Amino acid sequence: MKSIKDLIYFDYDKAKSLHSQLSGGLLQEITRAVENEDGTNTELGFDIKILKAKTGFNDKEKLIKTERIEVYHELLNDIEEKLESNDLMKNLNQELNNSFEEFIEKVPDYTYVKASGWCTFEDYEKLKIVLENFNEIQRLIFGSALQENPEVANLQKQIDEKLKSLKRAHNQKEINNLKIIQKKFDQLIEEKSGASLLDETLVERLQLFLATLNPNRLNFRLIPFDDFPEFQLVANLKNQFLVNGTFENVIYTYGSRPNIKLTIFGIITNCPQKHDLRTDPSSEFLYTDEDELTVEKKYDKVFRGVFSAMEGLEKFFDVYHPKVSVSPIGIYREIIMNK
Repeated sequence: MKSIKDLIYFDYDKAKSLHSQLSGGLLQEITRAVENEDGTNTELGFDIKILKAKTGFNDKEKLIKTERIEVYHELLNDIEEKLESNDLMKNLNQELNNSFEEFIEKVPDYTYVKASGWCTFEDYEKLKIVLENFNEIQRLIFGSALQENPEVANLQKQIDEKLKSLKRAHNQKEINNLKIIQKKFDQLIEEKSGASLLDETLVERLQLFLATLNPNRLNFRLIPFDDFPEFQLVANLKNQFLVNGTFENVIYTYGSRPNIKLTIFGIITNCPQKHDLRTDPSSEFLYTDEDELTVEKKYDKVFRGVFSAMEGLEKFFDVYHPKVSVSPIGIYREIIMNK
């Protein structure tokens, strides 16, 4: 069934490798305009980084960008058709025929999948920025709304004077006084407006937690079945493969939680089960007395314990049954052509 696709994300490197394996070679179409512009001979005749530093487009650049997107679509369509014809790709929206339980049992056997549904984009880097500035934004909004209140106005005036003073001389005593006044200001606007400010220590700890375990992560989460929202496809996106250049452009276009269903195509990489059937590498030490271990094995056991502890922390950001992780090749809005 033919369709029109509005590409949001396309992992060109993964697509190129997959297409090469499926067809024994690459697409033969060569985009001469980009080849001439860049002065290099790439497999498809273009360099996906060529427009990275551009701030605007002239006619020639528009032509390059258009031809690049055309090849992306051609490559994506060809891969999907080849996988489908070889029964290597499952359209999940069509696989739920009987019970949800039966469907879940079949999922671990799937490799390449495609699904459409409601989705969200989760930008953890932006979350860290929001956490850092959340209280200041609250102070600006609710403080401005309460400017007519004499207590609020007086405290705001004191804060402004302290800040001006600190610009001239960095004095620790003045900094401590500023913090006391800011605390009074926060308590007052919370009391008068119903604002809810975050504890600064909590914010710092959350930022440390995210920076340590989840740096620069951009998630895409999709729900294929409205009646079973617990089943979700979760994908980690790479900024360089966003077709429009930046995540902000995606948000401005579709929103962080689009009200139009999108489609993801990729390979399942993590499919947790109710009962973990995997063999734990640390199991080799279960029935061995500590005194029987060599020095090498003792060190090995210690470091495996450390990695097991890290794995426990990483579970905060990992998928769990019945969710699955997908390494995405393409994310797009698909419009099916009936004729």
